[in-house]
Order: sequence, then structure tokens, then C-alpha cells
Amino acid sequence: MDESEFPHVIFKDEVTVINDHYDNNVNAIEYDGYYLSKKAIEKDHITDPRINIPNIIKMQIRPDDVFLVAYPKSGTHWTWEVTSMLMQDGTEQKLSKGVAMLPIKTPEKIDELPSPRLINSHCYFRHLPQEILEKKNKIIFVNRNPKDVAVSYYHHCQYSVDYKGTFTQFLDFFMSERVYHCAWYKYMLDWERVFKQHPELQVLYVNYEDLHKDPMREIDRIATFLDVRKSEEVYSKVLEKCSFSELKQSYKKRNNRHYIFRKEGRGPVCLIPCMQIPYAAKFLSVMCSLSLT
Repeated sequence: MDESEFPHVIFKDEVTVINDHYDNNVNAIEYDGYYLSKKAIEKDHITDPRINIPNIIKMQIRPDDVFLVAYPKSGTHWTWEVTSMLMQDGTEQKLSKGVAMLPIKTPEKIDELPSPRLINSHCYFRHLPQEILEKKNKIIFVNRNPKDVAVSYYHHCQYSVDYKGTFTQFLDFFMSERVYHCAWYKYMLDWERVFKQHPELQVLYVNYEDLHKDPMREIDRIATFLDVRKSEEVYSKVLEKCSFSELKQSYKKRNNRHYIFRKEGRGPVCLIPCMQIPYAAKFLSVMCSLSLT
């Protein structure tokens, strides 16, 4: 992508107020349809996307970089932990996924990480390094039932961006054009388009529900895709270390702070085949009109 194609950015204290129809507002900083918390940016918890994303787009990557992409609350964390252990011969990860997350970190920070790197993101493809098309890096795309995504995202937005509305009100926010990070249906359709336009890309689709149902099988699928197949004993170790209770304790040790972990109920299973959603927005609208229990 040529720099002249980047969206025009006005560098001043512009705030995008994204809201539902019930006067519940979230103050965000926007870059090309992607929204991050103004409060987090001001506190330097995350980088300003107006500056960082253009640098990410043109950043240099390594041939053995693996990209883990998913809409927020779709299972990125769990899949990252499993995958990173497989890439390190079953060794428990000492860092958190935040150190390798775009656009939270800058290209300079990502460049400090040793290979092989597992870079994760909730971004649209157009906001990621475009060298992916040249180097054909492996991509793991994680999908989750959007009803469960909505529930988990509601709790996430309560503590991350101080969303004050009820869950029913949040659904209006979740299904709107402008959402914290980005709209679910836009994200899914954008990645669907990318994969259809570039069939040469190496992609593994992982369903969050399948990882719950048969974790050993899914761990082997991920290992096979990455050419790092291990013994069943190693897979069992990975599964144990990536359990809810283990990760909760591990993250406290790694970050020396408390993290919010929620053990969510499964609820009714309604699987969506990844990248086979021609009418994703309509599908979600119908689902969210139902009672979410």
C-alpha cells in the first residue's frame, strides 16, 4: 500500500463518541474505521492508532512470523497460549499476549521479540503488515458464536471502556456501525473478502467451540498446520497449562497484577462455519432478536 492511500488523519484532540441509542457513550480515537479507547491512549496503556497503524501497515516482518487474528472476545487469548506453547516445544509462555499485539504495540516493540513470533491482532487485514501478502505468513483465524461474543464483549466493555448500559442496551451498541474496535459483521466480512481474493494465503480456521469440545484434536490441528506436531504427552501438558485455573495464576505471576478472568457458561451451541457467512449481519440480527440465555 502506497502512503498516499492512507486515510487522511487530523492530529488534534479529536474524540469520536460512539454510543447506543440510550445515551451510553464511549470516547474513542479513530483511525480508518478502527476505534480504541481515548482514556487508555491518554494513559499510554496503548498507542495512538492514528500514528501506529500507518507504521504497522508498512512494517517489515519475518518469514516465520505467525499471525493469530480474531474479533475481540472470540478466543484470542486461549488460542494464543496454546499456540505459543506449541511453537516453543511445549514450554510454558513467560510473556503475555499483549507484548505481541497489534496495534497495541509499535513495530519497534514487536521487532524486539525473538523468533518465532506469534503476533496477534483484532485489526482488519488492511491495518496489518502488507508484507503478509508477499511472505505468505501463516494465519490462524479464530471464530466464535457471535451470541457468546456479544455476552463476553459486554463484560469486557464494562471494565475496559466504562460502558454503563444494560446488556440489552449493549446489543444495540454491538450491532451498530461504530463499535469499540470495530463492528463484528464488518470484521468478519472483511476477512472473508481477503481470503477469497488471496487463496494463496496459508490459513487455519479454529472454532472456539471446537476447542472446548475436543481440545486435543484442535491442538493437533494447530500443531500440524505449524509443522510442530508433538506427542500426546506434550499435548496433554499444553492442555493442562492452558486451563482456566492455570492461566489465571500464570497471568498474575507474569504481570504482577490482577487480571479479570471469567469462566463463561457454554450456552446453546450455534456454530458458524468460518468465512462461509454470506449474510453475517442479517444472521446476527436474527440471533440477537432472540432471548440470550
